[in-house]
Amino acid sequence: TGSELLNKIKAEKEKLIAEGKLKKEKPLPPIKPEEIPFEIPENWVWCRLGEICYKIGSGSTPKGSNYSNTGYPFFRSQNIYNDGLVYDDIKFVSEEVQKQMNGTIVLANDILLNITGGSLGRCALVPNDFKEGNVSQHVCIIRPMQMDVNYFHKIVLSPYFQRFIFSSTTGAGREGLPKYNLEQFAIPLPPLSEQKRIVAEIEKQLAKTKQLKEHIIANQQATEQLLKALLH
Repeated sequence: TGSELLNKIKAEKEKLIAEGKLKKEKPLPPIKPEEIPFEIPENWVWCRLGEICYKIGSGSTPKGSNYSNTGYPFFRSQNIYNDGLVYDDIKFVSEEVQKQMNGTIVLANDILLNITGGSLGRCALVPNDFKEGNVSQHVCIIRPMQMDVNYFHKIVLSPYFQRFIFSSTTGAGREGLPKYNLEQFAIPLPPLSEQKRIVAEIEKQLAKTKQLKEHIIANQQATEQLLKALLH
């Protein structure tokens, strides 16, 4: 069940903290009934985002914009898109700078979320064959534990989660999403097998939508050709 999965995640966190591999953080408050926006199946559970992640935190810009021509990819908000990472205008940091910024290293299957500016809420799933990179202060790394990362990515992109993002920003002019607010988001947690089934169903429906769109475009093109022929 979702509850058993949550307990398993919490146990792993405690173990990593005891081994010194994870920093102990202030406990998050329990979820109040008024925070629950909709009903979920009995075998699911509500939890805080911070409870189910190894890491939630934004990056930083190298001192003096210390970029390199080659090295580790350095992702800024303009490189983060919902359908993946875009390498147009990508910057790089050297191995030396990467070591200095070891607290914000990007790994395979991380979720990268834009937390400031006009692209707020845009979110990319890092491919599972990705080696290593880094991020700017405008991008937040979310690293879930024992979750289907595709399900997690789709949750972040959902209207439900996006509403949370835009209602939790602070600061005038260039709005930003604080880490503390992000950690507190209430997340519906299904069993792992059900997460995979949800992702499969979403992908199936998206494929149907794509087919339908292609069919509509083909019909529009055929109609235009027919109209030209009739006018001729």
